Amino acid sequence: MLYLSAFFYLISLLCQVGAAILSIRLIKHTAYIYRWTWLCLALGLTLMLGSRIDSLYKVYLSDHYMLTDALLSAPISALLLIGIMGISKIIFKINSNNDFLSALSQLDPLTQCQSRTEILFRIHEEIKRSERNNRPFALMEMDIDHFKDVNDKYGHDIGDQVLISLSRNTKDVIRTIDSVGRIGGEEFLILLPETDSKQATEAAERLRAQIANVTHANCASNDVRITISIGVTVFYPDKYPQMLTDEISTEIIKQADMAMYQAKNAGRNRVAMWSQRPQQNYSRFADMKDPDQSF
Repeated sequence: MLYLSAFFYLISLLCQVGAAILSIRLIKHTAYIYRWTWLCLALGLTLMLGSRIDSLYKVYLSDHYMLTDALLSAPISALLLIGIMGISKIIFKINSNNDFLSALSQLDPLTQCQSRTEILFRIHEEIKRSERNNRPFALMEMDIDHFKDVNDKYGHDIGDQVLISLSRNTKDVIRTIDSVGRIGGEEFLILLPETDSKQATEAAERLRAQIANVTHANCASNDVRITISIGVTVFYPDKYPQMLTDEISTEIIKQADMAMYQAKNAGRNRVAMWSQRPQQNYSRFADMKDPDQSF
């Protein structure tokens, strides 16, 4: 009976050690406001270990044991460990699902470039970084010329292939630190950190030439080629000293949009740098009488 009691006390001790370790691990995997619960549980289990160690010590030192206590302590500790293991699996699965959903929300499901929400967030963050470092950055708005004709002639499946190809080729041309996001239909925003006007114009011209010179899809033995119009604007921190970040973000996106329509009005398949001109002549809100407009 002596050795049997020691055995069950040892099993109980090992189970409580495992439960305490799991509780400590779960502290960093739980939302901050709930971490105190796992900390309290880990401390409680650690204190319980003292009771198990004391029981084993008494068995070893004086052959004193309580068989009933030993028999009950082992299954209680084992059930406690199993329960914490189950909770930990649930928490890890929830965290994994949340990470997956977070990744999905950051990507456009068709083109696998950044989603509208994500690219707007990146622009917002880049404004704050640019203001801290007093460094400019560039923003492009890119739109496929006559994309409606592609869908009408070849179908929306081919149109989707064209969008995927456009995204892929854009990523091949831009730098790894740059970001491209789809903001709707065939329109994309491209964020270029640490970029001035000359660098931005050169990057836009490389991208325009790349897109115009590759085949984006095949349909009925016909190569599908497209061109794009690109509007470019550059953010200089000293030009917006009194504006809030949200206001700046709205303003520079509007500038890139206006520049893109300047490129379209000038004949398409070209790059236009934003300039201070009357908005009604170039904005998407103008009466352009253009069958290729998309809103």
